[in-house]
Amino acid sequence: MNFLVNLWRQRNYRFAAVVAFLAVLWLLSGIVTGTGDSEMVARESGVKNTRAAEAMRVKARQMQAQPYVTRVVVNSRTEANRSVRLRAELDGVIAALPVAEGQRVTRGDVICEIAAEDRPEQLTRARATLRKAELDFAGAKKLKGRGLQSEAAMAQQEVALANARAELKRAQLDVQNLKIRAPFDGLVNSRAVELGDFIRRGEECATILDLDPILVVGEVSESQVANLKPGSTASAQLQLGQLVEGHLRYVSLEAHPVTRAYRVEVAVSNPDSALRSGISARMALPTGEVLAHRINASLLTLDDRGDLGVRILDEEQRVRFVNVRLISDENEGVWIAGLPSSTTLITVGQEYVSEGEKVEVEFEESAGDLPAPIAGALDAEDGKDTSVDPAIESATDIAAERVQEPRP
Repeated sequence: MNFLVNLWRQRNYRFAAVVAFLAVLWLLSGIVTGTGDSEMVARESGVKNTRAAEAMRVKARQMQAQPYVTRVVVNSRTEANRSVRLRAELDGVIAALPVAEGQRVTRGDVICEIAAEDRPEQLTRARATLRKAELDFAGAKKLKGRGLQSEAAMAQQEVALANARAELKRAQLDVQNLKIRAPFDGLVNSRAVELGDFIRRGEECATILDLDPILVVGEVSESQVANLKPGSTASAQLQLGQLVEGHLRYVSLEAHPVTRAYRVEVAVSNPDSALRSGISARMALPTGEVLAHRINASLLTLDDRGDLGVRILDEEQRVRFVNVRLISDENEGVWIAGLPSSTTLITVGQEYVSEGEKVEVEFEESAGDLPAPIAGALDAEDGKDTSVDPAIESATDIAAERVQEPRP
């Protein structure tokens, strides 16, 4: 006993005893808890086997492709069908302005009138001069027939007659040009002169606009212009939200030297001149027709390469991932192409299944091409919103977020 007491008093032996005691306790704890861990592993393995034996349940819908007219959307603006600046052909004082700005006119209406001054008298003199020249020429012709008139004198009479006729024509045009008339039906958009102003030849009197039809004008790229067909129906949404329709009237054959884009014009009926020139718009031009499906943006997802697609079911109820092409977005959903004409689209549970997995399907009873979104049904744990976003960019973002989510 004294021997043990002496050993315990030595520090090295005392430390070694404590370490040995702790090692024994650690070994004993492994023996006790080993049985519990084995049972837990067995339970987890059984749960996994049960889950593997049970096929994943999803909801799906039968969908048929529909004809969809593809369009190219470009920024545009409205323009008048014709715009003319009326200019004076004579110098003079503005004597009358029969039409006010903004007033509708018909072809031939007087827009501006220049003071006549002595022009009517000049016209009378030109007529008298022509009459005298005609009599002189007739007399010279009779003398020539008798051999009493030389060829030179006869030629001089012909020159005098031609000059008289030219002077009469000029005098008539001067009197006619005193009144500046509308060249077509339209509206007086602006006047550059007022009553009493002195206007010179070539200066602007007024501007006339032809607003029926009104043109929606834009530019398309060289990659899109080949698909446009003049005469096809087109539409445009104006800045204030008004939607107008017309026909594609003109497609330029030459690109703009700077933008390398081609001018296009859509003619829109505007009988009451309600549409004004210069309004910003978004023009949609038809480029063709494809078979497409309309779905909710929340059903779009991305594959490992980042390509957009959806999950569908084949004839054996196995999951397939199909890449699609986004054609257009609307408030009710997005249009996609690339799916078979008749498709079984997974609408609920698509993010919980993988390629080739066989699933149990519950078909939705409601018919149509637009599956209703299940808000929070699949993302209730993390609180994400699965409602439809009408923008294409948002649809891609939703799909990207779902691909990054870990599967349970």
